[in-house]
Amino acid sequence: MGSDVSFASFNLYNLQLAGERTRRNADPFSADEYERRLAWCAGAIREMRADVIAFQELWSAGALRDLFERAGLSDEYELHFIGEDWYDIAVAAAVRRPWRAAAKRNHKNFPDHFRLLKRGHGQAGADEDREDDDIDVKIDIFSRTVLQLTIEHEDGETPPIEIFCAHLKSKLPTRLDEPEADIDELRPHREALGSALSTIRRTAEAAALRMIMTEVMKGTDRAAALLGDLNDDGHSNTLAILTEQPRFRRFRRSRIGSSSDNGLYASGFLQALTDFRDVAYTHIHDDVRAQLDHVLVSEQFYDHSRNRRWSFRDQRIWNDHIDADEPRGAERQTTDHGIVRARFLWDPA
Repeated sequence: MGSDVSFASFNLYNLQLAGERTRRNADPFSADEYERRLAWCAGAIREMRADVIAFQELWSAGALRDLFERAGLSDEYELHFIGEDWYDIAVAAAVRRPWRAAAKRNHKNFPDHFRLLKRGHGQAGADEDREDDDIDVKIDIFSRTVLQLTIEHEDGETPPIEIFCAHLKSKLPTRLDEPEADIDELRPHREALGSALSTIRRTAEAAALRMIMTEVMKGTDRAAALLGDLNDDGHSNTLAILTEQPRFRRFRRSRIGSSSDNGLYASGFLQALTDFRDVAYTHIHDDVRAQLDHVLVSEQFYDHSRNRRWSFRDQRIWNDHIDADEPRGAERQTTDHGIVRARFLWDPA
């Protein structure tokens, strides 16, 4: 008899120890602000009670340890970080006993054979019959390290699961470096160029992460889940690259969806197939609501796959707090993202 499992993604909105620096020109948390943020986040963790939680926008390991201490859950969860110290924001993970992480790996570099290259006319190796679509993107690292865990259940019967915790590049425009920012002709176009840079990087990161996951999933019966702030919605090109767009079974006699060796299913879409309403958003920017935070799972979690091990139970998003008219930065008690949790029942095909 195997075990049920639940996954969650929780953006901590620049959680850092009181008095320690975060963003340039951002005020650090005061002692009171830090305690208020911890209290709110602790309540959220206690309520969701997910088996695996992927965190984003964490500035220090000590802050997450304080959070679980404040929640009274330090003995229930083991915490995993990309290291004991790092610069800028990072991902982290919490795994609830009796699940445990049997292995851990960081992915900062893209795979060795990663290429985003299309040669121009006349170059060696270029297609002869083609349009002018030559491009050479030179990106070889993730903006934020991806954390991979192999989790196992103490019952010894539940199959292991590969967990990927990720935070892809933001949609916000990348700030141009001074040499470009100081060019008069580019001043009116900073936002457009910065947005293009962010999109190119996020797309490259999605492709690199897809390569890493393919090496784990393809040709195997290995269950996998990708959790995190992917900074794009379910219908975006980013998610299309990451999921490889597996097809869903739409009617009983259909055989579609019976197998998808390399695909990932978005829990938001699984919930939409069973729901009568749409409140699936985890972020609001300029009054636009979108689900940027995701739980993506392999075919072992898809109800109609012949390789199913778990059945989808539900997805829940805690998002009331992001509608609130709260200040930005350390003064804000809540985070600025919704929290998504997906639950799966042990139910082998």
